[in-house]
Amino acid sequence: MKRKRLLAMLLAGTMLGGLLTGCSGGESSNDGEKGGDDGIVELNFYMQNSPVNDQERIMEKANEIIEKEIGAHLNLIMVDASTYAEKMNLMINTGDPWDLCFTASWGGINFYENAQKGAYADLTELLPELAPETYSRIPEGLWEGVTVNDKIYGVVNYQQWGAASRTGFRVRSDIADEVGFDWEAMKDDRDTNGVLKNIGDNLLGPALELHPDMIGWETSSTNSLFLTQPLLYDMEEVGDMTTPGWIRYDDPETVINQFETDEFMEYCKIMRDWYNKGYVRKDGATVTDTSPDREAAKFIAEVSTGWPDSVDFPGNPGNSKMSMTTPETAPAVSASTTRTIIKAGAGPNAAVAVNAQSENIEKAVELIELLNTNDELYMLITQGEEGVDYVYDEDGNYSFVDGKYNFNYNEWQIGQSYSPDFTRALYAKNETGDAQKEAQSMVYEADKNAEVSPLSGFTFDSTNVKTQIANCSSIITEMVPALSAGSVDPEEKVPELIERLKEAGVDDIIAEKQAQLDEFYASK
Repeated sequence: MKRKRLLAMLLAGTMLGGLLTGCSGGESSNDGEKGGDDGIVELNFYMQNSPVNDQERIMEKANEIIEKEIGAHLNLIMVDASTYAEKMNLMINTGDPWDLCFTASWGGINFYENAQKGAYADLTELLPELAPETYSRIPEGLWEGVTVNDKIYGVVNYQQWGAASRTGFRVRSDIADEVGFDWEAMKDDRDTNGVLKNIGDNLLGPALELHPDMIGWETSSTNSLFLTQPLLYDMEEVGDMTTPGWIRYDDPETVINQFETDEFMEYCKIMRDWYNKGYVRKDGATVTDTSPDREAAKFIAEVSTGWPDSVDFPGNPGNSKMSMTTPETAPAVSASTTRTIIKAGAGPNAAVAVNAQSENIEKAVELIELLNTNDELYMLITQGEEGVDYVYDEDGNYSFVDGKYNFNYNEWQIGQSYSPDFTRALYAKNETGDAQKEAQSMVYEADKNAEVSPLSGFTFDSTNVKTQIANCSSIITEMVPALSAGSVDPEEKVPELIERLKEAGVDDIIAEKQAQLDEFYASK
């Protein structure tokens, strides 16, 4: 369903009062799904979360609102994150009853797979009619991300921090000033490897001469700038980020092997140079936990995925500190270097789906609208009661009360924290809170005008190349950490990596992705 048609339906549709999710402590059955003797419809909503104190108290109050507004009760069923995907996929495959669930394109939850096989209800016609405000708040690019074969199968949980991606670099501002590093010059520089060379030559080198106990750049067995940040190289993954097969934004119809690109070889050479010069840890290819270094404020430069940056908004509190430390111990500045784009995976990164077999699909959509538009209800479920579960101090800063209700910061799983009036999240009642709102306003505006990934709506089916993917993934896991940490010679090891990937079937993966992408573009 195209945007124009949806907007036309939106204008024609009736504006119903909202929709939301209520909750109960245990795994309730769907015995009351059609509604009890009192006509109240029971809706079961599954999400991943750890146990929550005082859930019964909060949900009793929440269901008073839900019953009054839409004649329903919400049973919010929380499943530990470690078993959530397995449980939901099993329930879907066995036909067990449920009404709503948190879904995503990661963590084994398989949004696209479940949508394709008919597990999720088609919401294309229902959203403009029963959830018009939810629909209108979400940027078009995000709806494309939860659309399969021109039908919408999930409701995007649009959050206060926005959806579009823009990536760059963060550096220690005190050290940059000390050595005279012009960090603002990085802004909008799409030549990522050139930026890295600049950081190495003009920041890390001089800084480490003055501070030899520090670490220039973070490396670990799971941290590869190239492999985990394709946007920095103006590319996007086709399917899983780590498997071979990306596209360039300048040539989105051609699938490439990212490990065969000049950018990957040059990146590995830079990391090798940094390794030899002592800019990275010598055990970077094998270390798994870098949090002690982060907490000790040892890093001088790192990737920055949060924005607006310090060029666009010098007062942005989200970019004013380094790693996991405080601004007082490690002040930082950031500059974004990439285009602003809503990636294909942004829509189903966090969404709510309705069971196609539910006997109350329309009521479930009403609940979603209530959750996304009734601020009192949403704040009650996600934050608790002010003065009981969280309190503000005399300086206007808030904190949660120990032992009371705490949703474990999982509000992004059940609805939208976005609000044009900033009424659906906790903010400090001071200058810090005001700055956060100002930064988020810039992000919201950018979301409306951001480029939309050419892959939005595309789903890669790996069935035909599962064996090749498994074999290639094993090789990548074995070899790429050392290349990304600079501990091996790329002139020798990159050709070896490419040859081993070819023996493992990488060309089959590329060909399969290309064939499916060709079919996708032909159908648009």
